[in-house]
Amino acid sequence: MFSRLSEILDHGVLVVKDGIVVQANRALVELFGYESQEFVGHKITDLPGGADLASALDKVVKQAEKSLEATVRRKDGRPIRLKIRAEIVPFNGTAAMMAVISEKIAIDQVYEPRRTSGERFRSIFDSVFDAAPDVIFIKDRDLRFVEVNPAMERILGLPASRIIGKKAEDIFGREAGERITGWDLRVLQGETLEKEHALVVAGERVTFLDVRMPLRNSTGKIIGICGISRDITERKQLAPRDALSPQAYPSRSMHQIMSLASQAAASDSIVLLQGESGTGKDYLARWIHDHSPRASGPFLTINCATVPQALAESELFGHEAGAFTGAKNRKRGLLELAEGGTLLLNEIGELSRSLQSKLLVFLDSRSFLRLGGEKSVQVDARILAATHRDLKAEVAEGRFLEALFYRLNVFSICMPPLRERSEDIPTLALEIVAKIAMDMNLPEIPPLAASSIKRLGNYHWPGNVRELRNVLERGVILWKRGRLDIDVPSRDSEADFLTLKLSFPSGRTLRSMIEEAATSICREAVRRSGGNKKAAARLVGVSRDSLYRYLRATSPLYLVGED
Repeated sequence: MFSRLSEILDHGVLVVKDGIVVQANRALVELFGYESQEFVGHKITDLPGGADLASALDKVVKQAEKSLEATVRRKDGRPIRLKIRAEIVPFNGTAAMMAVISEKIAIDQVYEPRRTSGERFRSIFDSVFDAAPDVIFIKDRDLRFVEVNPAMERILGLPASRIIGKKAEDIFGREAGERITGWDLRVLQGETLEKEHALVVAGERVTFLDVRMPLRNSTGKIIGICGISRDITERKQLAPRDALSPQAYPSRSMHQIMSLASQAAASDSIVLLQGESGTGKDYLARWIHDHSPRASGPFLTINCATVPQALAESELFGHEAGAFTGAKNRKRGLLELAEGGTLLLNEIGELSRSLQSKLLVFLDSRSFLRLGGEKSVQVDARILAATHRDLKAEVAEGRFLEALFYRLNVFSICMPPLRERSEDIPTLALEIVAKIAMDMNLPEIPPLAASSIKRLGNYHWPGNVRELRNVLERGVILWKRGRLDIDVPSRDSEADFLTLKLSFPSGRTLRSMIEEAATSICREAVRRSGGNKKAAARLVGVSRDSLYRYLRATSPLYLVGED
């Protein structure tokens, strides 16, 4: 009776007495890849993978639920995830263990084409799966690994038996596991994700480029996840990084700016960068990204002022095929491409009102519709915004949405113009010349002449750091050998006005603010006097000693020159 009943079941049925397999139906031996005579009559622990099965059977009998999930190996060594139910039952006057075993996820559904095209499909897939240098893995709907290729074993330094059946948090830790689980849950909803991310593997930080896609059976039902991961650590390390740091520049204003930037990098909030054109808002945005938890993800930027309004929505949000004339294929916008990383919206004040409204919806919901689309797209991307405009004034004039301004103005940083931190010019100039020399593949970095550094410090720089770079780049292009002598633009000596911008934090005294203003005025006097300290003191009506006292509070650059 047992044999007849068990043979019509799709689940495997197993009877074990005193550790010996006494009965097993056809579904069971096929599940493990055996012939019946290889299985029945043998001690279970002597079978390949049998020790794992015996351990699982022992556990399920001892626990109250009478069932568990376990990963064991087939005869061919392939690990499979099983659901096992077992009890002790009467058998031939004594007692034996009876177990009903089913595969948790039918991995062969992944290779379903082999049912119509024979073993050729599986043979091709296996050869790629085993030989690929990239990590390839398959997860079930419970987000447990059910297959991994040798590349994953090599990178993790773990055998497949210690990966199969585990979840991401078991392998990579709680924090990384929660992040990966969030992505996988979206894939189980039907999304295909592509993202860069970093994981700590064997004590080292490794950056991966991942593609995760849903696996479907013949009826279209999602049965799991397939992922492909490429190790791009070396490529990320070779990518250029800006040398900004809190200690890089001597000016107090930049120390304050970099302190704010460090706080912004530690959070995941929206940051609004303000300041004149060319002050380095985009470089600061990159620094914030590179020092944030999203550093392993992409950093993308769009200049809203240079993208035609007709194309801006497609560039940001993407479009579906047929959304407009010429849209032959679906296109992912920058928001989707920035998944897991950061998107800088440069010159955000130039966005049209309609796009401002759509951006506001995204910031509130973290989802959007592609142009011409009907399905909402969810994205995990951090937004940084930059502008040279006074957005408060733009709101008052009706050109910028008030709600969007308040949504963006969560954490604001105002970059000072170069003329207000001219003591940073020597450091900036050396840094920029070194980078230009590297970009031009010069055999050495041209040494800046002291006279050039002095002239650079005396110029007003209306174009800020961008203008400084252009002037230095022209000088490097014309450089032959020896000291690099820079042709600095002529000074705007006719200007009779001076604009000062003083910091006004709580806790400062009136005296300290007056000292700051006096120092700025003395620096400007030195600049307008061509570095002549005697003339500068006479220009502002103070003694040379008083002038020197104020200049000592700033850079040694201002103490060099004629008396």
